[in-house]
Amino acid sequence: MIILLKGVIIVVALVIQLTLINSITILGLKPDLIMVVVVVFSLLKGEKEGTISGFASGLLQDMFSTGLLGINALAKTVVGFSCGILKEKIFHEHILFIIPIITFITSFMQSILIFLLLRAFGIEYNLAWSLKQVALPEALYSSLLSPFIFLAINKLFQMTKE
Repeated sequence: MIILLKGVIIVVALVIQLTLINSITILGLKPDLIMVVVVVFSLLKGEKEGTISGFASGLLQDMFSTGLLGINALAKTVVGFSCGILKEKIFHEHILFIIPIITFITSFMQSILIFLLLRAFGIEYNLAWSLKQVALPEALYSSLLSPFIFLAINKLFQMTKE
């Protein structure tokens, strides 16, 4: 039941990312809802769940993008694993204050990782411009949404335990 719920959450997040999020952009920027879901899964369930959900959701995102297949899967796998390690090191009493910070840092980390992967494949971008104009605002946007997404997913997980 819980695996089905996780799959539904990832698919719903992907559908929202591909449809609704495109209409609520701010200055052409949109949050990475899939990445926020991976961070939430990782902080709730640990590194194994974070790694698996990161890979699965990243691969799904890659299938619906025009970029290189596997870039998002690899980046989100690293994000899921990294955040899963943090699960044991954070105070869960203050998670609503910590999760935007973790989301901001991991979003920024994901942007740098994607930049390095694209560069390894010979696709050149201006790193300074990309970080300032795209990665920083998107990380901020995603981090502002993260507490609300955390509360919703946490509530869904608690309802399935009862």
